[in-house]
Amino acid sequence: MTSYLIPYIDPKKNDGEEDPLLIEYTYGDKGRRGEKLRNEVSKGDYLFFHTSIRNKRYITAFYEVEEVMDIQKARADTTIMMKYRNPHLTSTETHENEVIVFGNPIKSVVLHTPLEFNGELLKELSIPYHPSSSQTELAALSSKFRNWFTLSTTQIQLLIKKVNALHNESFLKQKQLSSDEIRQLSETHIEQFLVECPSALGPDLIFLKRQHQFKDGKRLDLLVENSRTQQIYIVEIKNNEIGVEVLKQIKGYIKRYEHEENVKNVKGIIVCKGILPHFEEEILNQSKEKIKIYQYGWMFSIQAV
Repeated sequence: MTSYLIPYIDPKKNDGEEDPLLIEYTYGDKGRRGEKLRNEVSKGDYLFFHTSIRNKRYITAFYEVEEVMDIQKARADTTIMMKYRNPHLTSTETHENEVIVFGNPIKSVVLHTPLEFNGELLKELSIPYHPSSSQTELAALSSKFRNWFTLSTTQIQLLIKKVNALHNESFLKQKQLSSDEIRQLSETHIEQFLVECPSALGPDLIFLKRQHQFKDGKRLDLLVENSRTQQIYIVEIKNNEIGVEVLKQIKGYIKRYEHEENVKNVKGIIVCKGILPHFEEEILNQSKEKIKIYQYGWMFSIQAV
């Protein structure tokens, strides 16, 4: 069993591919690294991901591994192909030693407050660190951890302890986010913001539950309720522009929730980047009665450093 600290590659430097795909807790790789995943990583191991934000290095997520699967086997599973959108799954090409890692959806975490990865943390982890005097700390860290780093059980326990200490803080509670940080916001970040500020979706709305699981194992993002009228809303979050398939998805969730929980008149809220122009009229017409659509965005601001 082996756990790793892995650098997250910016999609702009990776042919547009976002991998790991944090919103669904998947990670694919191939070649020598794929072989490492196949032969060394197994259920219960950890993968910690780190990246650069505002000239510092941060650990932004970790997976507790549920399964490492050969890519061809994963593509042959219709349920996996319906549920996941990792680039390694959707590609039509197959490479040597190509595999896909599935993180446990309950025990894997995208950090709302990223953990700063610096010399002080390395000292606590007992990881040798001797940067050159001519290097910035970011350059030194990026160079040292360009490749995967094997983590011991003690190091994993310390990292998780530090992550837990940051749990009550939120990446979205900062007074101002940079353009780079805005670009890195995931569905999980937006979900956490709405958990803490459900009134952003309407007056009198309170948070009920996140990641509600149906009897078949599928999950919806959030449940909120109007504290005055007791109206329940299912909230579905998408960090891209939506098409009609999202409307069908939330209608299906509403019907299923009403049936399984024996309630009536549940309504829906979709939070998204926008509506694809081709589907705008159709979606707005279909969503008038039971579904509200909110578009998220950000306002330009300048703040003294």
